[in-house]
Amino acid sequence: MLTDEGYGYLPITEVDPATLGTFSCGKPRLDDFLSAQALALHKARLGFTNVVFHQQFEGPVGYFTLANDAIKLNDSEKFELGFGEQVELAAFPAVKIGRLAVHQDLHRKGVGVVLMTLLLGDILNTAGLSAARLIVVDADNDDAVLRFYEKLGFETSLWAEEMARNHTKKRAKPQTIKMHRDVFKGL
Repeated sequence: MLTDEGYGYLPITEVDPATLGTFSCGKPRLDDFLSAQALALHKARLGFTNVVFHQQFEGPVGYFTLANDAIKLNDSEKFELGFGEQVELAAFPAVKIGRLAVHQDLHRKGVGVVLMTLLLGDILNTAGLSAARLIVVDADNDDAVLRFYEKLGFETSLWAEEMARNHTKKRAKPQTIKMHRDVFKGL
């Protein structure tokens, strides 16, 4: 089924592997993941990949991979989500965006926001099957990537940042930044 804007998506199991090989987001590790690893992880139920198409674009416009996860929160993060002291969990259920990529010809054209809207719909539509209040991502530590997620309501995980600070001996720039977003926060 297509959205009003002409987007639709299919699980990777329903997409011709030759079509996957035409996708390039400009980051070889993300392209290689789609063509060489995503199907096996999907079949093993370790991460479900959906390939996104648009009726006016030849081939995939992007893809996203979702998996179950959990994240620890510090007290201020719990308070901001309205959990307070009444909810005592060691870690909070989350859906993890394992991968999200947009075709390189479509960067900065709003397609990433469309992918996020589609995956958020997926998460909310499965609410009766799996509880998850948060969406988490290990975002590439790249200014453009971090700004993208911040514009969509993601915040740096204060708990993860504190743990990294306490357990890192050298002050090398981390490759990824753990971020989270409340599923109830509007896009």
